[in-house]
Amino acid sequence: MSHRRILSVNDIISHLEDNDDVLSADIYITPPDNYDKSDEDSGDEESSNINHLSRQQLLAQAEFRATVSSQSNLDIIESVSNEVSIDNNTHGDLSVQPPAKKKKCPATRKWRKVDIPVKTEKTSEPPHFLEHLDTPVHFFELFFDEDVFELIRSETEKNAIQKGYHNFKVTTEEIKRFIGILLLSGYNSVARYRMYWEQSVDCNFQGVAAAMPRNRFEELLRFFHVADNNNLAPQDKFAKVRPLWNLLNKRWVKYYPGDRNLSIDESMIPYFGKHGTKQHIHGKPIRFGYKNWSICTRLGYLIYGELYQGASTGNTHPELGVGASVVLDLISKLPPGTYSFYMDNYFTSLPLLDEIKTLGHDATGTVRANRVEKAPLKEAKDMKKMSRGSFDQCTDTLTNITLVRYNDNNIVTVASTECGVEPLAKVKRYCDKQKKDVDQPRCIVNYNKYMGGVDRLDQNVGCYRISIRLKRWYWQLLMFPINVCMNNAFQLYKLSPASQNNQHDYLSFTRHVVTTYLQTFPENSSSVKKPIPRSSLAIIKRVPVDIRLDGKAHHIIKSDKQNRCGLCHKNTTMKCGKCNVALHQKCSPAFHTK
Repeated sequence: MSHRRILSVNDIISHLEDNDDVLSADIYITPPDNYDKSDEDSGDEESSNINHLSRQQLLAQAEFRATVSSQSNLDIIESVSNEVSIDNNTHGDLSVQPPAKKKKCPATRKWRKVDIPVKTEKTSEPPHFLEHLDTPVHFFELFFDEDVFELIRSETEKNAIQKGYHNFKVTTEEIKRFIGILLLSGYNSVARYRMYWEQSVDCNFQGVAAAMPRNRFEELLRFFHVADNNNLAPQDKFAKVRPLWNLLNKRWVKYYPGDRNLSIDESMIPYFGKHGTKQHIHGKPIRFGYKNWSICTRLGYLIYGELYQGASTGNTHPELGVGASVVLDLISKLPPGTYSFYMDNYFTSLPLLDEIKTLGHDATGTVRANRVEKAPLKEAKDMKKMSRGSFDQCTDTLTNITLVRYNDNNIVTVASTECGVEPLAKVKRYCDKQKKDVDQPRCIVNYNKYMGGVDRLDQNVGCYRISIRLKRWYWQLLMFPINVCMNNAFQLYKLSPASQNNQHDYLSFTRHVVTTYLQTFPENSSSVKKPIPRSSLAIIKRVPVDIRLDGKAHHIIKSDKQNRCGLCHKNTTMKCGKCNVALHQKCSPAFHTK
């Protein structure tokens, strides 16, 4: 039996101390959302003590789960909402009943041992705007455009002024170089970020030192911000990062490549400190962190991400449940069209498939055995005795939803409105210590083909995840969308004609963006001395195209020694101070034009 009440930490502790029927309890203190103190670093997670809480922590809103004894029956207090302010003089009364949920009348099912017609697989063409993009920077700045950089610049300045640094100023170019150093740490990480500015033989990053002084980088780390502390939504636990996520979500949806087969799952953002929304999912590569509901293409392009704030904020369709509410909310963000969705058994239910079908889409997902609504399928224990590759199917002829129970490594049940068993596919499996071809229903084939999009996203982001870490609770929530933008940009690049002319893999694509941003110097920095890079590439290819053709601050200056001109290859003592390439004065215009 569930009880729901608005309580503070002090209320919860008082109740637990006064009642002997509590068998166990877990208390989760929600950090302040709307105060500058939420910018402070998190403490040691293992050092928390209920007897040493501050006044602000005792008066804070909280969530807890408790198991209590009541007349030899166990009542589970599942959650305590913390969405509104509380009266500190009011003590929680756990006898208050929660508002009743709206119940949806169960649908009538008519099960038959038949298959459903096979539907044509949905396809799409690459969007036309990809034809006009050439370099990795162009793809990355589809998402991180001037509006995003201006948001970061203005809020960073505002945050510094609020902390008493009234003379602090930052430019968009500095923010780009700052982002470049963060991305650099993803594929060229060091034990301490200060090592990027050391001049020792074991670590020498002259490009980083030339792009930004260490003290300036630490200033930007300290004040880096994307939201106004004085105007945070009190009901939003992620108000600190919401402006950046809102901007990027709009751009991810706007430029998504148009795939019609999409997967829906949770993605984990790593975090090991204290926060009321931190999750633990056993079996995930990232077990501790923030949960991000994601809808992705097959190759891992994130179309929309919604941070999980708790069941009290995500249950927009209470008659269907939290999982179905997540799916319907993500579907509502997509452009008009017809789609096929793939999901796991956390989300899938027959009422959800009915709802998706009324919206004009198809859905396929694994389903739990207690959600099949008394469908006449063979029991799992009986299926295990059958040969590998065997299956059982039944279809609701009223709604055209089919259920297929399949014997593979384990017994799995799939529900679908798009495809059933036919046409069967053949897959290699070891049976009786021999490798044989076994049958696989079409719904299993499609599920395996399209369901891994969110896992692919996690894999891509994890390859070159920004490694500079701070203890602020929202830091990883700022770094994750930067990595996602790089991943999404690369997914678009692979679909574009530009990938045919210049083959970049994910690493070289990221490096191109980083080198371009690190060489984006202001006009008064042309005198910065940088060594001429040693490379087997042609000289004209050593400079990123976005730098060579930007038309800004390409001043011809005196070089320390004689080198060959990057255009005519004759000896010269002059060079471009920005590109760091030896050039004659007369060769400079041709070198810096397309």
